[in-house]
Parts: sequence; structure tokens; C-alpha cells
Amino acid sequence: MSEQAHSARIADLLGRLKATTDRFVARLEHAGPRAEQAAAGWTPAQIAVHVAMVNDNLASVIDGSLPGAAPPPDGFQERVWSDVVSQVPARNDAPPRYHPPAGVAAGDALAQFRESTARLSQALSGLSPERAQLCIKNRAVGMITLYQAGDFAIAHMIRHNQQAKRILES
Repeated sequence: MSEQAHSARIADLLGRLKATTDRFVARLEHAGPRAEQAAAGWTPAQIAVHVAMVNDNLASVIDGSLPGAAPPPDGFQERVWSDVVSQVPARNDAPPRYHPPAGVAAGDALAQFRESTARLSQALSGLSPERAQLCIKNRAVGMITLYQAGDFAIAHMIRHNQQAKRILES
């Protein structure tokens, strides 16, 4: 990939990340203390903390401060993102390490969410063309490049923003 194509891909990821972050933050800010309530399951505040935990993990893998990225296996071809995301099941239980604590305050959740998206943005901004070609195996979508780890983070935030919306509207 040329430097220009890499820069365009990173700029696209960062633009979509910012827009997605802004929508999620607006929903939580508008909800206020209602973000701490749910009839069952996680509250919107807990959802935001879960997303922050996943964002932090992805940011650390992308920037290399956490191991996990490796050269692609022989014959690997990056799949079109729409094909990748179509494999995510309608219900996907998070691993226990990404479960938020009980009783999360809305303000704390917002702070954690904002900090995680800032770290993710920084990791994507610093992603070199060479490192971007490394891969991770995601349990939900299989083998993806580090570029696609950014796509995954955005899709994950959108999915959970929709979940928070459903809870807040119920």
C-alpha cells in the first residue's frame, strides 16, 4: 500500500471513530443518571465501560504495547469489511475480562469511554503502513489486519450505542 493510500485509510478510520465516539457520548450525556439504570442486563453506563475496556485492549495491540499482532499467515488476503462484519452473531457474549463492574456511575463511564477512544485514536494515528499489515485473530470475526482492528472498534461502538439506545427507550 502506498503512503498516500495508508494516510487516506487512517484518516477515514479516525474520522469514523470521531463521529461514532461523538454519537455515543451524546447519548450518554443526554441520558444523565438514567444511564445508570436498566431493567435487566448491563446499564448504558456499564456498556460504555465495556466498550472502553475493549477499546483499550485494541489500542494496546495496535500500538504494540500489548502483544498479539503477528505477520499474516501465508495466503492471507484482507477481506472486505462488510464481509467480515456480516459474520458477527446477533448475540455475542463478552469474555469475562471485558465485563464491567456493577454500579458504574454515568460520569465515570463517560470519562473511561472518552479516555479509551483518545488512546485508540492515538494508536491509529501512529500506525505505520508496515505495522498495519500485521494481523490479530478476533474471536468474533476471525483473522483481521490492524487496520481492520480499527474498523472492529468502530463497529463495536456502533453496536453498543444501539444497545444503549434500546435500553434508554424502554
